Amino acid sequence: MGSFLSLPILMLAAALQVTVMPQISIFGGRPDIVLLLVSAWSLNTSLDQGVLWAFVGGICKDMLSAAPIGTSVIGMLLIIFAIHAVRQQLFSVGFFTLVWVSVLGTVIQQLSILTILLFTGFQPQYAEQLGYGALLNQVRLFIVPTIVYNLIGIIPIYWFVRAIQRALGTDLRLTR
Repeated sequence: MGSFLSLPILMLAAALQVTVMPQISIFGGRPDIVLLLVSAWSLNTSLDQGVLWAFVGGICKDMLSAAPIGTSVIGMLLIIFAIHAVRQQLFSVGFFTLVWVSVLGTVIQQLSILTILLFTGFQPQYAEQLGYGALLNQVRLFIVPTIVYNLIGIIPIYWFVRAIQRALGTDLRLTR
């Protein structure tokens, strides 16, 4: 049932991310709701369902942006595989797990999107004007506020996702 919920939940999250989140942007950073939903869902579900959520979330996110389709999928898949590798060693998901998922996930997602955009020719508007060194400085300044937003947002999103997983009976922690 969790697979069927991925499309409406992630479409709504992508729409909110494109319309509402730019309004609360500080220093160029904004919360990445799709990334947080995908990461939170993947913490307590199987790898195949996490990959499905990453793929659907990345496609929904890219369809509402100027980036090539599939750009966001790569970073999310890397995050899902990292979560899956570590999750099997955890007894439960605690505060520090949510922190590292949020920080590492944001960094991986933003750097993978930047790398793909640079290699495909969809460079940021300022890349040609500022040069490579200034571009990295701008990326650092953009990632830090996004990390702060995602650190604040991961806890309520995780609680929301856990409530849905428990209601559906798709909670991996309960089936062990």
